[in-house]
Amino acid sequence: MTLHFHGPYSFFLGDRSLFHSDYARDEGVYLWVIKDRSADINYIHYVGETTCFAKRQKEHAIQILGLNYQILDPESAVLGKHVIVWNGMWRDKSMDAIGRALEEYPSISQLLLEYIKLIDVFFAPTKLTNEIRKHLEGCIGWNLRNKHPDHKFFYPDDNHIGTLPNKLGHKLIITSDEEILGLDNELEI
Repeated sequence: MTLHFHGPYSFFLGDRSLFHSDYARDEGVYLWVIKDRSADINYIHYVGETTCFAKRQKEHAIQILGLNYQILDPESAVLGKHVIVWNGMWRDKSMDAIGRALEEYPSISQLLLEYIKLIDVFFAPTKLTNEIRKHLEGCIGWNLRNKHPDHKFFYPDDNHIGTLPNKLGHKLIITSDEEILGLDNELEI
């Protein structure tokens, strides 16, 4: 089994727009990556899977713009530093979550756009069952957490990842258009 991650793509319009990529309507596994520009290193920020690449990224963008997701300080992130400027409403279960978001929105809105701009998206198209695709997503996430703890500082520990109860007994060969730290070339799945 193989995955090749194409990219990087961007949420913004232009040559790298994921919404106009050849894979916009494809199913697959995707990675959000933050590049430490000072060291020219790509770090995984999120691992996901989808039945429609562009549609899923639109859903993510809506969650970011709605302050539901965590937002990192862009100036720190491009230097390889993990600094949270907004923790995300989904983590705040209090009755004051919306009120705090509305109060903070004016000061966060520009940082929010810069944060979205720094996310590079890589996409590996697949033709697999939902169950297997989700398993591959989980295997990549678990491998990053367990084998590369020093490279997962942009990847939140509370991101939900799951795998099948039993391994499939196959090897997954992974390639990418760019090197991504913490993404192994081969995984036992």
